[in-house]
Amino acid sequence: MLPILVHFRIRKDGNRPFGFYFPVILIWIILAALLLVLLPFVLLAAALTWRRGPGRLLLLVYPMMASILWHLSGLHIETKNIENEILIDFQ
Repeated sequence: MLPILVHFRIRKDGNRPFGFYFPVILIWIILAALLLVLLPFVLLAAALTWRRGPGRLLLLVYPMMASILWHLSGLHIETKNIENEILIDFQ
């Protein structure tokens, strides 16, 4: 399932954590519109380069992007060093 929210939390050394939620559904809407506009050009480029090889890879760009975005849900990234802590959580 596509993630709808991303939770960011940043904590600097000794301070209260600063966190916010970002609705990534807005990015998915913009990305879908952009991909629809670019689709004819990708298909044309794939047709022109089919014999030399890259055309087949160009046709796989859309399914690969969909797979990557679909599997982002549940991704939890947490980093920490001496001064900062950063959390990125896709929900």
